[in-house]
This record gives sequence, C-alpha cells and structure tokens, in this order.
Amino acid sequence: MQNQNSAEQIEKKGRTAKRWRTVGVWMIMVLLFFALAYGANNRIDITKYTYETDALSASFNGFRIVQLSDLHNKIFAENNEALLREVQDLKPNIIVLTGDMIDASNHTDVPAALLFMEQIVKVAPTYYVCGNHEYYLPKDVLNAFIQKIQEYGVHYLNNETAQIASSTGQTFSLIGLDELSLQANILKTLTEEAEDDFQVLLAHEPQYLRDYYAQTGVNLVFSGHVHGGQFRIPFTNQGLYGPDQGVLPEYTAGEFTEGDTTMYLSRGLGNSGFPLRLFNHPEIVCVTLQTVSENPS
Repeated sequence: MQNQNSAEQIEKKGRTAKRWRTVGVWMIMVLLFFALAYGANNRIDITKYTYETDALSASFNGFRIVQLSDLHNKIFAENNEALLREVQDLKPNIIVLTGDMIDASNHTDVPAALLFMEQIVKVAPTYYVCGNHEYYLPKDVLNAFIQKIQEYGVHYLNNETAQIASSTGQTFSLIGLDELSLQANILKTLTEEAEDDFQVLLAHEPQYLRDYYAQTGVNLVFSGHVHGGQFRIPFTNQGLYGPDQGVLPEYTAGEFTEGDTTMYLSRGLGNSGFPLRLFNHPEIVCVTLQTVSENPS
C-alpha cells in the first residue's frame, strides 16, 4: 500500500510539474508576442530610395523628399520628439504628408495633431493632403484644423499644385490630390495645367496607380493608407490586408512602377481601428533625387 501511495504521489507531482511547464511556455510565448508587438508599433524604420531621372536639372541632384503618412495621432516619445528627431536627421529639402495625420476612430486628438504640424513645419517646407480619416471628422473641426495649420505655414494642397524650387531656381510641380477626388478626372486637368514637365503627386490611396495615376504621366507618386497591410508576412514583401483592396493586397508598401510613373508607398506610422501591427514597423520614407547628368560615366 505504501508503495502504491508513493507511486501516486510521484505521478501527481509529475502532472503538476507538467502543468507548470505548460503555463511557463505559454507565459514566455505571450511575453514574446507582446515584445514583438511593442517593437513593431514603436520602432521607426527609415526606408531610403534613390530616384534617378534625366528630366530634372542638375540643381536637383541630392534633393531629399521625406514622406510621413498615417500618423493617426500616434505619439513617439513626449510630443513626438523621437519622430521629429528622425525627420530632422534626414535633412529633407521638403516634407510631404500623405493623409490620416489625425485618427477619427477611437483616439482622436486634434490638439496633438496641431502640435505636430506646428513642429514639423520648422524642419523643412511641409506639404499636406488629407486622407479618409480627416474627412471622418465633423466638417467644422476639419475646417478649423486646416485653417490653423496653414497659419503655422503648412502648405495644404486641395486639388492644387505648388512649384518646388531648387537652390538655383529650377522647379518641378507638386500636385496634391484631395481624398474626395481620387477617382475624378481632376488629376488629368491638374497635370495638364501644371507649369513643369516633371510632376510629383501626393495621393493618399495607392490602389489607383495603374488605372489612374500612371495614365496621367506623373513622374512620382507618394501614397499611404494601407498601413503596410497591418500584419506583414515574415520573409515576404506581403501585407495581410489592405482597406479597399482586401486580403493579400497588391499594394501594401515599397516602390512600384507603372509605365513612366514610380510610386512610393509608405507603411505609415500609426494605427486606427485595429490597434496592433506585427512584423511591420512604423516607417519614414526618404527619396533622394539623382539627376542622370550627375552620375559617374
């Protein structure tokens, strides 16, 4: 009987130890997941591209365009100091903001967005188009926001074109396509009326590249909206889901070329309705123009 009791006790201890090992493994997995998730949502990646062209004068060689997109009221350190520092270190000639700087779903913070706009314009001339989230705001709130950022010096492009000058006065055209006009014919009119042959487009949503943006012949497009597919599949260049594109969308992040048009698609910086990125760090895009005449022979 004593031997039987001892065997039962040993077996019971073994089951208890196994349960604790299982709990320990799960705790480690949960902690690892949260560590990955924290890094995926808070560590900023800098993605650098070089765009070669013979359509610009040599005065634009080395000209840097820094793109920020889909901030969604995300804060990187106090008052976004970490984000501002990263942008400043890139020494941009201009900064382009391609929409959804405010979140209109579950953590709207207009004062935080205003503070960021007030700060970013001090780094370099800043050009901004709205995304879909700006238009989810009440109209009076959006109008007040736009008026205030223009007072700060942000160039708000609402189906408008700005001329961007080099140090010697040569220019290219920067076209801002309003979110509500992405499928209208207005882009064709804007490109035809632009004063420069070299044209750069800011358009929040990327899925119109092939059938619309490229058809107008713009040289460059900066876009966002997709948040890199929210979850990116490891060891691939594929995001899981894109609004307006569905599961395994064609456009989630990176460089795309259609005809003579190249699009740079940012993974964005923040989140909206779904609060978590995975294998998908917030991203700043930096494009350096390189004129062919300056290339080594």
